[in-house]
Amino acid sequence: MSDRHNDFGCVGTAFLLGGAIGAAVALLFAPRSGEETREEIRKFYDRSRSRMGELQEDVTDRIGRLVDEIQEKTNELVASGKAMAEERKRDLQEAIAIAKRALEEERALLRRIRERGRADVE
Repeated sequence: MSDRHNDFGCVGTAFLLGGAIGAAVALLFAPRSGEETREEIRKFYDRSRSRMGELQEDVTDRIGRLVDEIQEKTNELVASGKAMAEERKRDLQEAIAIAKRALEEERALLRRIRERGRADVE
């Protein structure tokens, strides 16, 4: 995920840098007066500033949506994990109860066998 953010930052930076260089070259080679050139620079600055604001809003919105989506998925996974843990806990408790019953049955069987053995000895 951080690679995607880095890629977006690189593309955005390259876009702005390319625009600035292109505008500077165009202004330097354009046959205009100083006043016209300064006005063009101001307009370019205003447009660039506006675009940066829009990009910032877009990125902020995207990040907000991603955070919301991640939070939602995390909550779903936690709930799913809790449900699964509860199910496994019930399975384990049932297995323990079955094992206890089997153990008691074996103990009872051993007691009967011992009692028979004593009765046979007497």
